[in-house]
Amino acid sequence: MTAELLENALEWLRELGDVRPEEARERLGALRARYPGIAMRLVWQREAATDQYHYDLLFPSAEGTTSLAFAPDRAIPWPLRNSQRAGEQLVLRVNGTDMLIEQVISLLDVLWDDAALSRRLVNACLIGQAADVEDIDLPDDRLQEAMDAFRRARGLLTAQATRAWMAERGVSHAQLERIVAVEATVAALRQKVAGGRVEDFFADHRDAFDRLRVVRSRYADQAHAEAAVARLRAADVRGAEVVAMATEESLAGLATSRIEGGYREDLITSYGAKAVEARAGTVIGPAALEGGFCFAYVLAVEPAVLDRFTRKFIEERLLDEWLREQRRHAHVEWFWGSKSRTDELTADLRS
Repeated sequence: MTAELLENALEWLRELGDVRPEEARERLGALRARYPGIAMRLVWQREAATDQYHYDLLFPSAEGTTSLAFAPDRAIPWPLRNSQRAGEQLVLRVNGTDMLIEQVISLLDVLWDDAALSRRLVNACLIGQAADVEDIDLPDDRLQEAMDAFRRARGLLTAQATRAWMAERGVSHAQLERIVAVEATVAALRQKVAGGRVEDFFADHRDAFDRLRVVRSRYADQAHAEAAVARLRAADVRGAEVVAMATEESLAGLATSRIEGGYREDLITSYGAKAVEARAGTVIGPAALEGGFCFAYVLAVEPAVLDRFTRKFIEERLLDEWLREQRRHAHVEWFWGSKSRTDELTADLRS
C-alpha cells in the first residue's frame, strides 16, 4: 500500500459524511477504479442512539488486513455506544407478552444439533464478504433477470400473485429486491469462483455426471427390504414391473417409494462403490439410509453431457469446495451458547 492510496482513501472516508450504506457502497466503485489491483472492503456500524453510521475501509492481503477509519467530531457518550432502542430487541408480542431477541436466540438449540444450519449461517457471511472484496456489482438488467427467475421458480407469474406472496410473508418490495439481489450475487460469485475450471472438472469426473432414473424404496423393516430385493433379482423383472411392485408394496404399507432422476454421483453418495458401475436393471442395496432400509432400482442411464444444468451443478460444487476452504481459516465468533458448544461447532465447521 502506498502513501497516496492511504491519503486518498482517508479523504474518501471523510467525504462520506452521513450517507447510508447503500450510497457508500456505490461511491466505493470510484475508489476501486483508481486502484484496480487493491482489494477493498467497506464495513459499517450503525449507532442506534443517533441512527448514524461509522465506516471502516478494509484492505485485505496475504499478510493480514489493514483497517482505515475516520471518526468525525460527533462523539456519542460511552454508556450509549452500541445501545439499542427497546423496539429493536422486541421480536413479537402475544396477548400482551413480549418476546425479546435474546429469548428467541435461547430457543435456537437446534443450531447445536444441525451442522448444516450453522454452515449456512457462516457461508452467508463469507459470501457477503467475498462479494464486497471481489466488487461484485450487478447491473440492472442482471437484477431484473434474477427477479424474473425468482418469480418463475415460485409460480408468481402475475403481479397479483407476487403481491399476495409478499403479503403472506410480510415482505416489502424493497426487501424482495434485497432477497433477489443476494441470490444474484451468489450466482455471480459462483461463476467467478468456478472461472474456467468447469470443463476440466467435467472431463475428470465425467462418469459421475451420468443421469440415472431410479426407483427408490424405503422400508422400516430390514427383512421386508431384503425380501423385496431378492424378488427383484430372482424374477429379473424390468421397468414397469418394478414400478408396479413398488406401488404394491407402498399400498400395503410396507414401503414408501418414488421415481426420481439425478446424477450417478447422488447414487454413489447414498450407496457407495456399488453405484459406480450401475446400469439399467441394476439393484443396489438394501442399505441403512433415511431412518430405514433402502434400495434403488436403476431404470435407465443417460451418458453425461455438459449442458447448462450440469454446468451449474459443477459451479455449485466448486463454490462448496471454496467455502469449505474459507471456513477452515475463518475467524468465527458466536455470541450465545456455552464455550464448549461453540468450540465444538467451530471445529466441525473447519473439518
